[in-house]
Amino acid sequence: MTTDKQPTLDLQKFLPYSLTNIAVQMSEQFSELYQQFDLTVPQWRVIANLAQYGQCSAKALCDMAQMDKSTVSRAVKSLLARELLTAKPDPIDKRANLLMLSKKGVCLHEQIVPEAIAWQAHLVSGLDSHELTHFFNILTKLSNHLNKNV
Repeated sequence: MTTDKQPTLDLQKFLPYSLTNIAVQMSEQFSELYQQFDLTVPQWRVIANLAQYGQCSAKALCDMAQMDKSTVSRAVKSLLARELLTAKPDPIDKRANLLMLSKKGVCLHEQIVPEAIAWQAHLVSGLDSHELTHFFNILTKLSNHLNKNV
Protein backbone atom coordinates (compact mmCIF):
# COMPACT_ATOMS: atom_id res chain seq x y z
CA MET A 1 0.00 0.00 0.00
CA THR A 2 1.42 3.35 -1.07
CA THR A 3 0.66 6.46 0.88
CA ASP A 4 1.18 9.43 -1.31
CA LYS A 5 1.55 12.41 0.90
CA GLN A 6 -0.10 15.47 -0.54
CA PRO A 7 2.16 18.49 -0.68
CA THR A 8 1.32 21.07 1.93
CA LEU A 9 1.10 24.75 1.35
CA ASP A 10 2.66 26.96 4.00
CA LEU A 11 0.80 30.20 3.39
CA GLN A 12 3.48 32.26 5.14
CA LYS A 13 5.97 31.09 2.51
CA PHE A 14 3.53 31.21 -0.43
CA LEU A 15 4.42 34.38 -2.29
CA PRO A 16 0.96 35.38 -3.61
CA TYR A 17 -0.51 35.05 -0.11
CA SER A 18 2.35 36.83 1.67
CA LEU A 19 2.61 39.69 -0.82
CA THR A 20 -1.15 40.23 -0.82
CA ASN A 21 -1.25 40.35 2.97
CA ILE A 22 1.59 42.83 3.26
CA ALA A 23 0.21 44.94 0.40
CA VAL A 24 -3.19 45.15 2.10
CA GLN A 25 -1.58 46.10 5.42
CA MET A 26 0.59 48.77 3.79
CA SER A 27 -2.30 50.14 1.74
CA GLU A 28 -4.55 50.40 4.80
CA GLN A 29 -1.90 52.16 6.88
CA PHE A 30 -0.71 54.42 4.06
CA SER A 31 -4.28 55.36 3.19
CA GLU A 32 -4.50 57.14 6.53
CA LEU A 33 -2.02 59.66 5.12
CA TYR A 34 -3.90 60.64 1.97
CA GLN A 35 -7.28 60.40 3.69
CA GLN A 36 -6.11 63.47 5.62
CA PHE A 37 -6.27 65.21 2.23
CA ASP A 38 -9.76 63.81 1.58
CA LEU A 39 -8.55 61.34 -1.06
CA THR A 40 -9.55 57.75 -1.69
CA VAL A 41 -7.12 55.04 -2.81
CA PRO A 42 -8.13 55.36 -6.50
CA GLN A 43 -7.97 59.15 -6.38
CA TRP A 44 -4.48 59.07 -4.88
CA ARG A 45 -3.34 56.54 -7.49
CA VAL A 46 -4.66 58.74 -10.31
CA ILE A 47 -2.90 61.80 -8.88
CA ALA A 48 0.36 59.92 -8.27
CA ASN A 49 0.42 58.46 -11.79
CA LEU A 50 -0.36 61.78 -13.47
CA ALA A 51 2.32 63.47 -11.36
CA GLN A 52 4.91 60.92 -12.39
CA TYR A 53 3.97 60.27 -16.02
CA GLY A 54 2.21 63.46 -17.11
CA GLN A 55 -0.95 63.82 -19.12
CA CYS A 56 -2.67 60.71 -20.38
CA SER A 57 -6.07 59.20 -21.09
CA ALA A 58 -8.26 57.45 -18.56
CA LYS A 59 -7.58 54.20 -20.42
CA ALA A 60 -3.82 54.68 -19.96
CA LEU A 61 -4.42 55.40 -16.26
CA CYS A 62 -6.27 52.09 -15.95
CA ASP A 63 -3.23 50.28 -17.30
CA MET A 64 -0.63 52.25 -15.33
CA ALA A 65 -2.46 52.09 -12.00
CA GLN A 66 -3.79 48.54 -12.48
CA MET A 67 -7.38 49.69 -11.85
CA ASP A 68 -10.60 48.92 -13.70
CA LYS A 69 -12.32 51.44 -15.94
CA SER A 70 -15.24 52.23 -13.63
CA THR A 71 -12.96 52.84 -10.63
CA VAL A 72 -10.76 55.21 -12.63
CA SER A 73 -13.83 56.92 -14.10
CA ARG A 74 -15.29 57.63 -10.64
CA ALA A 75 -11.93 58.86 -9.32
CA VAL A 76 -11.39 61.12 -12.33
CA LYS A 77 -14.92 62.52 -12.13
CA SER A 78 -14.51 63.47 -8.47
CA LEU A 79 -11.00 64.91 -9.02
CA LEU A 80 -12.30 67.00 -11.92
CA ALA A 81 -15.14 68.27 -9.71
CA ARG A 82 -12.60 69.26 -7.04
CA GLU A 83 -10.53 70.97 -9.75
CA LEU A 84 -7.50 68.78 -9.00
CA LEU A 85 -7.42 67.61 -12.63
CA THR A 86 -8.03 69.21 -15.98
CA ALA A 87 -9.14 67.50 -19.15
CA LYS A 88 -8.73 68.42 -22.79
CA PRO A 89 -9.79 66.55 -25.93
CA ASP A 90 -7.29 63.99 -27.17
CA PRO A 91 -6.19 65.15 -30.64
CA ILE A 92 -5.61 61.52 -31.70
CA ASP A 93 -8.70 59.87 -30.21
CA LYS A 94 -11.62 62.30 -30.40
CA ARG A 95 -13.69 60.10 -28.06
CA ALA A 96 -11.17 60.46 -25.22
CA ASN A 97 -9.80 63.23 -23.05
CA LEU A 98 -6.23 63.77 -21.93
CA LEU A 99 -6.07 64.23 -18.18
CA MET A 100 -3.47 66.18 -16.24
CA LEU A 101 -3.02 67.63 -12.80
CA SER A 102 -4.23 71.18 -12.39
CA LYS A 103 -2.14 73.69 -10.43
CA LYS A 104 -4.27 72.81 -7.42
CA GLY A 105 -3.60 69.10 -8.05
CA VAL A 106 0.16 69.68 -8.37
CA CYS A 107 0.07 71.64 -5.10
CA LEU A 108 -1.78 68.82 -3.34
CA HIS A 109 0.66 66.24 -4.68
CA GLU A 110 3.59 68.34 -3.48
CA GLN A 111 2.06 68.41 0.01
CA ILE A 112 1.59 64.64 0.12
CA VAL A 113 4.95 63.52 -1.34
CA PRO A 114 7.19 64.49 1.60
CA GLU A 115 4.82 62.75 3.99
CA ALA A 116 4.69 59.67 1.73
CA ILE A 117 8.48 59.53 1.60
CA ALA A 118 8.68 59.87 5.39
CA TRP A 119 6.05 57.14 5.77
CA GLN A 120 8.06 54.79 3.58
CA ALA A 121 11.31 55.66 5.38
CA HIS A 122 9.69 54.69 8.67
CA LEU A 123 8.35 51.46 7.15
CA VAL A 124 11.77 50.33 5.90
CA SER A 125 13.77 51.71 8.82
CA GLY A 126 14.60 48.16 9.93
CA LEU A 127 16.39 47.46 6.63
CA ASP A 128 19.83 48.67 5.67
CA SER A 129 20.38 50.26 2.24
CA HIS A 130 21.77 47.01 0.77
CA GLU A 131 18.71 45.03 1.90
CA LEU A 132 16.36 47.66 0.51
CA THR A 133 18.15 47.76 -2.85
CA HIS A 134 18.14 43.97 -2.98
CA PHE A 135 14.43 43.89 -2.12
CA PHE A 136 13.55 46.31 -4.93
CA ASN A 137 15.73 44.33 -7.36
CA ILE A 138 13.86 41.16 -6.47
CA LEU A 139 10.47 42.86 -6.92
CA THR A 140 11.61 44.12 -10.33
CA LYS A 141 12.73 40.63 -11.39
CA LEU A 142 9.43 39.11 -10.29
CA SER A 143 7.46 41.82 -12.09
CA ASN A 144 9.50 41.38 -15.27
CA HIS A 145 8.98 37.61 -15.11
CA LEU A 146 5.23 38.05 -14.68
CA ASN A 147 5.07 40.51 -17.58
CA LYS A 148 6.85 38.02 -19.85
CA ASN A 149 4.21 35.42 -19.06
CA VAL A 150 1.22 37.63 -19.90
